[in-house]
Amino acid sequence: MCDVNVHNRGEVIKLSAEKGEILFNLLREHGINVYSPCGGKGTCGKCKVYVKGQGTETSCQYYVAESIEVILPDQLEARILTTQHQLTLELPADPGTVQHLSNRPFGIAIDLGTTTLVSYLVNLSNGTLLETHSMLNPQISFGADVISRIHYAASTPAGLKEMHDAIISAINYQVDHFRHLIHCSGNDLVKITVAGNNTMLHLLLGEDPSSMGQAPYLPMFTDKQKRKGKELGLHVHPESEITLLPSVSAFVGADIVAGIGSIRPTGNYKKYLFMDLGTNGELALVTPDSVRCCATAAGPVFEGASISCGMGGVAGAIAEFSSQGYRVIGDELPIGLCGSGLVDVIAFLLESRRIDNTGLLSGRFEIVPESHSGTGKAIFLDQPDVRQFQLAKSAIASGIIILLKQAGILFEDLDALFLAGGFGNYLNVESAVKTGLIPLQMKDKVVSLGNTAGTGAMLALRSELFSNVLYDILRRTKHIELSEDEDFPVQFAVNMDF
Repeated sequence: MCDVNVHNRGEVIKLSAEKGEILFNLLREHGINVYSPCGGKGTCGKCKVYVKGQGTETSCQYYVAESIEVILPDQLEARILTTQHQLTLELPADPGTVQHLSNRPFGIAIDLGTTTLVSYLVNLSNGTLLETHSMLNPQISFGADVISRIHYAASTPAGLKEMHDAIISAINYQVDHFRHLIHCSGNDLVKITVAGNNTMLHLLLGEDPSSMGQAPYLPMFTDKQKRKGKELGLHVHPESEITLLPSVSAFVGADIVAGIGSIRPTGNYKKYLFMDLGTNGELALVTPDSVRCCATAAGPVFEGASISCGMGGVAGAIAEFSSQGYRVIGDELPIGLCGSGLVDVIAFLLESRRIDNTGLLSGRFEIVPESHSGTGKAIFLDQPDVRQFQLAKSAIASGIIILLKQAGILFEDLDALFLAGGFGNYLNVESAVKTGLIPLQMKDKVVSLGNTAGTGAMLALRSELFSNVLYDILRRTKHIELSEDEDFPVQFAVNMDF
């Protein structure tokens, strides 16, 4: 028997499981509900739980093999999963002729982020999502943001190859993990689709991104790219189809296009803002006739970089903070502060008047004393951290205003503000409004959709028809260069204050 300790809303429930028992069934038998629109059949991939030491798992496809600690999604995460399922585009299964390369065809959808690499294993015979696996992008050692990595590629003789090799090794690590999980050979992995920002896509292919680091910021490619598994040295079928989804520009990538494409068109959301606040801070204003998009110079603040005790949204990160305490991802001792936790801390300090409207912080603020930290060092926020946040939130707020101005649209005309990415999973809307990150006018229209880039990559993996959706978006899209708008400098200065 295996011990299964389930963490649910501060309570630990102790269960026992037979080896090989499906986790979802075990939880359901003991009256523990996990959101699953498909009823545990493996088709929706929404019954997510966090297994300590292993990461996020799809519980209806997870076989208990040893004693584990399981953390259930909180109410906010569960609500996001529900909303994401309700608003995700549905397409007929059509993975293409590549599925005939194997009698047991599997595919992998990849969200290739600057900070995090997330992969989704899918059975191409029936479209079932088998497992999700995430890890930090190892390229982070070459720079926290895309500009740093572009500079490294341009200034270091072997820089491009180093970063290309690092991401290929990381993908192969995930591929090998999946192969071990389903007991298959590499020849059964016949299709991979990748969404990500354009710098990450260039580095994946070993293409020089240097031209994106200086005006006029022209990438080597923005259209869809196709390669074979053998060309990239991946541990998959040599003739497998590797597809990189299309981008808009140097800094509005395939993650944004795929994310917008993943949203099911409904009569309730005809005009909306789409925000993905990762290392770039990409925005899109979507109407039935057009898509206006831009990239803001938000820097990697929301990924935890450039913050004294910052980190990505992974286990050990403080994701929520209030006067009542804090919540840590993975229910572990805190080791740092991720983007959503940063927003909460800033909002708290504004409300308690420790930060004034100009951003002046009265002394260093200790969030967690060293005695309660997982590293033995205090977790804190200082004045430079506040300034970094101000720069990022001003860039976002100013970008939104410019998009609306150019479209001739008012906040009142918008039906929703869709938050995408892992950051949006934990973001407290009240805190975001207090800090000026989200406009007050949109407070009651915010909808968090989770990892839409990953959802889009899975749609592309499961159905060839998704290409038509993406190209329709690209046909309607206009890229806005904020630096060329005469109002942007004024808006940026005004929005710096709280």
